[in-house]
Amino acid sequence: MTKQQLIWISPVLVVAISAITIRVAASFIGVWAWLPWILVYWAIIGGLAIWGGGKESVQRWMRPPEGNWLWSMLAVVLGLSGMTMFISSWQLITPLHIFIPWLILGIINPFLEEWYWRGLMLDMTQTWPSWIRVLYSSIFFSLNHLLGIAVTSIGSRNPIFLINTFVLGVLFSIIYLKTKSLRWLIVGHALADLLGLSVPVFLNLWIPPG
Repeated sequence: MTKQQLIWISPVLVVAISAITIRVAASFIGVWAWLPWILVYWAIIGGLAIWGGGKESVQRWMRPPEGNWLWSMLAVVLGLSGMTMFISSWQLITPLHIFIPWLILGIINPFLEEWYWRGLMLDMTQTWPSWIRVLYSSIFFSLNHLLGIAVTSIGSRNPIFLINTFVLGVLFSIIYLKTKSLRWLIVGHALADLLGLSVPVFLNLWIPPG
């Protein structure tokens, strides 16, 4: 099996290992299972991105975007979608033991997820029809949230959250194909994680109404 073929099937392994990790961890530490889950998840997708793409790909992903600047602006606008939620509930991140992991996650997660789900997956499937590439990456991106963090996080299993994750994956994929760059997607992703109060949601400190 070639490296490219291994990358093609890697989302199945990523989702499966992540799902097992959080279920095992939850039996010991409850809602804090998100911590070992995300560390294992980061190690896998970060390793795959570096192994599959290499230094040259990472440098290419981080270069200035091509094409119409409106695509890059869209990435930032999408990341601002959680602004209302942040304004109404920002107090949840004030405890230091919440603020620090919230900030670290907001800095690290966007790089690794964009490198893997958009950069690596879309590059390695470039011989496929574009719509299949976008759907393939976005479906597994959403499944990873559904079968991963949603196991312990009530907010993360909300249908609106899951639909939003899928739509965001589709739009981010399209933006990458249009701009050939992940630079502003990473910014937009960071805004989405930070303004969306990721860690409070993971710990069930914020639960959607109803």
